[in-house]
Amino acid sequence: MRLENSELRAFHAVIEEGGFKRAADALHVSQSAVSQAVAGLENKLGAMLVQRGKELQLTDVGRRVFAHAADLLQREQRTLEDIEHLKQGRAETLSLAMSGSINRFYARQLISTYYQRNPHTRMMISEMPARSIIGAVIAGSVELGFGPFQKDMAAFDTVPLYSDSRHLVVSPRHPEYQGLVDGDPRALKRTPLIASALDNPDMRPSFARLRDQFSTVWEVSSLRLRIHMVNEGMGVTFLDRKLLTEHKVCQTFEILSDVSFGRIDKQVGLYYRAGRELSDSAHNFIGLCAEHWSL
Repeated sequence: MRLENSELRAFHAVIEEGGFKRAADALHVSQSAVSQAVAGLENKLGAMLVQRGKELQLTDVGRRVFAHAADLLQREQRTLEDIEHLKQGRAETLSLAMSGSINRFYARQLISTYYQRNPHTRMMISEMPARSIIGAVIAGSVELGFGPFQKDMAAFDTVPLYSDSRHLVVSPRHPEYQGLVDGDPRALKRTPLIASALDNPDMRPSFARLRDQFSTVWEVSSLRLRIHMVNEGMGVTFLDRKLLTEHKVCQTFEILSDVSFGRIDKQVGLYYRAGRELSDSAHNFIGLCAEHWSL
């Protein structure tokens, strides 16, 4: 089974424009052509994508297909823009996703230096949770990922830059503070773990076991908000050693050293899809990072 670009484009237009007729006008095709394209997708998938009526309503399957279509069309637009820039003799795009810690401690200096050396390169830079970066690189929505490596990086070519550690921490404001510091499993069971992204337990069974140690897991992608929530005594989280030593608020947190899983050692660096031929802009950024960490 193959989802054709023309079908996805028609379906995306129906949702974006708010109707089949408007989608047909936007695409400069007949309304019947749009209807046939959407019906073709539904037949292939064996599921309804849109509930017809006065207002279109996406089904659960429709929402997933719409997200795929939006991502595909966005990447297509980026490619066309890059081609146009290349035709005009301009540099390619630096497409990069980085973790919150990288953004806080290293991004400003790296990006400033990169700009000085490559002033005509377009930049598309996103901050994402580490697991989201991996998904974005695999999907092709970004060329380079910059963050902690996972245990299995077989799908990527990697450029290790430095080693770091993450530590489970709690604020003295937490109502279970003393029990958590003492490593009492009952105290852990009464507090949430605040994580940057929820893993798929089928892919990461070790993380599934870790989740079981807490009352629940809250997914909060913003590093700043996670720090605020921990400071308010709402839960515990894992933070990089550098944050704990250099961030004013994080310096007040207590490392849960008596918890067996309270420390995670990690390798941090750049990665991209294995075997992918990188753009000059990506090669230049890798070279800059290697220089920065004196590799």
